[in-house]
Amino acid sequence: MDIAITGFLLAFSLFAGIGAQNLFVLKQGIMKNHILWVCLCCIACDIILVNLGIFGVGELLSQNKIFMILLGVIGAIFVFFYGLLSLKSAFQTTSLNLSFAEKKSSLQKTILQTLIITLINPHVYLDTIVILGATSLRYDFSEKIFFSLGIIGASCAWFLCLGFASFKASELFKKPLSWVIVNLFSAGVMFFIAYGLFMFVLEEVKAYF
Repeated sequence: MDIAITGFLLAFSLFAGIGAQNLFVLKQGIMKNHILWVCLCCIACDIILVNLGIFGVGELLSQNKIFMILLGVIGAIFVFFYGLLSLKSAFQTTSLNLSFAEKKSSLQKTILQTLIITLINPHVYLDTIVILGATSLRYDFSEKIFFSLGIIGASCAWFLCLGFASFKASELFKKPLSWVIVNLFSAGVMFFIAYGLFMFVLEEVKAYF
């Protein structure tokens, strides 16, 4: 049970960080755009990636410095680009005047967007496969099962709470100014994360060479 709690707390601290995936979930909840399916899709991806990381793949990847460096570079570029898109959206006031009904996408398109924002985001792999996978190396097989269950519980708790909270707060975001603030804040966070990844890459390169 202690191992499951450890997995829950560690994973929750990772998932709760503001990133591209969480910002996407937040926006879908605000727009009331299939938010339950978005959350379930994110949870399903976590279950798959976490178990890949814990039961073998994470150990191999964490020992490959070249892969770590490449993953960091891709992550920095991805997050920086996402920040630019958020910054651009903040100044496109015409798009903010659209009704919530016009902003909504079909269920199929929303699920596809969720998969893209989740699986193309290197941060997800750093958290689930590399960090959590490497942390699980000290446990035997039976202990890893409890560790995995704790992580899955954290994923369910985080995404369902985030989705519900953003859904209830949607009335606050019908004003264009609210969207400007959200997008500017998102851009700032993305640039900060990109800087952190860039520094991570520099440290890995120095250590490798």
